Amino acid sequence: MKAFETNLYDKKYLIEHEIHSGKGNPESEGAIINIFDDVKYQSVLGFGGAITESVAYNYSKLNDRQKRIFLDKYFGDDNGMSYNVCRLHINSCDFSLDIYDYIDDNDESLDSFSIDRDKKYIIPMIKDVIKFSKQDIFFFASPWSPPKFMKDNDSRIGGGKLKKEYRKLWALYFCKFIKAYRQENINIKAITIQNEPKAKQTWESCFYTAEDEKEFLEDYLIPTLDENNLSDIKIMIWDHNKERVYDRAKIILTDNKYADRVYAVAYHWYSGDHFDGLDLVYNQLHKNTFLSEFCWGMDWNEEELAEKYAKEICEDLNHNTIAICDWNIMLSESGGPYHNRTAESASVNGVVFESKNGGCFAPVLYDNNSKQLIFTPIFYYISHFAKFIKPCAKRLATTKYSEFLNVCAFENTDGSKVLVVINTSDKELPLRIRCNDQVTDYSAKAHSIYTFVF
Repeated sequence: MKAFETNLYDKKYLIEHEIHSGKGNPESEGAIINIFDDVKYQSVLGFGGAITESVAYNYSKLNDRQKRIFLDKYFGDDNGMSYNVCRLHINSCDFSLDIYDYIDDNDESLDSFSIDRDKKYIIPMIKDVIKFSKQDIFFFASPWSPPKFMKDNDSRIGGGKLKKEYRKLWALYFCKFIKAYRQENINIKAITIQNEPKAKQTWESCFYTAEDEKEFLEDYLIPTLDENNLSDIKIMIWDHNKERVYDRAKIILTDNKYADRVYAVAYHWYSGDHFDGLDLVYNQLHKNTFLSEFCWGMDWNEEELAEKYAKEICEDLNHNTIAICDWNIMLSESGGPYHNRTAESASVNGVVFESKNGGCFAPVLYDNNSKQLIFTPIFYYISHFAKFIKPCAKRLATTKYSEFLNVCAFENTDGSKVLVVINTSDKELPLRIRCNDQVTDYSAKAHSIYTFVF
């Protein structure tokens, strides 16, 4: 058995240890972590993050050596995390350099549709990823807002709703985006209908009720995809916080003639745990769940945030989630850049901001002052899952003895088993890892994370 340790307070990052497994007392009762490999749950699609315009802009600043390091750490099979899931945005998002659409203002014909804007930063980076990676990457895309003329508030920001008379045109817009990217040999495999459809933001946003989303899906989006020979596109609904993941999905899927075309219910983490809601979606609605975005602001302590990330990933997986997709995979040392997010000036093109008051942490930061890549604690904590739990791995049943431990276990397709253990307490805790009556004794230091591979 091998153990990989990250202990931030001792400055240890993915340190490998060889363990003599099976030497513990099989009759032990205290400090047990059980792994039951005869009980299997969901199959994992994979792990990944978002390539926004801000990410790609930071990537463009790297020299060739730094780009190789970055790609290897994220997408490499041997030295990296083997990321195979990637989120993109349709039109601009809050982590774009300014606000933009793919068409000219008020172009109801969509004749001006062009992804030339994305060819400056985003598409070159994606092509580097595809060229480097040995994985078949699951690209999915989400819109933050339709063009302003399609909305009832005549603005891309501040919420607003898609006008009914433009639902068909907006569905066609999705198709044009997918086809344009596929012409660049970037295979979009899935879409979400709307990023955070319950949020009124000072950046790009659009409001959908559950009934709006259901009607758009049934009457416009799926028929238009089919008309454009895009029936292979997987569709994810909701794409917002967990507290409404069940009831929202229930409304959309009930008596929906296209319910079987919904691949997963996407969600974010910003409103609390609500992990049981994921089980409700899986058990009652028989749909997969998909963590499509999670991040936090620059005001957090890095070590505490890394532990928060790990607990989220662990419990999402323990509650039937099939994919984990972080938000921006690289930002600046200030958590940006991004366009201005104030209501007064958000529509001003060319105004780019970097401020810790508004920026977000990312697993990797690019320091514009030192011109160096910074691999944050978040990167290493995510690695404890993504590096070892391979695509198509099956989750195994586990039990644990302490509320201060988060644990999850998987069996990869090659038969290897992976156990992740997070100690969130202020003291070292003993571990007796038990699988098939074989017991391995170990211990977990305070505020640390371990991955065991056997």
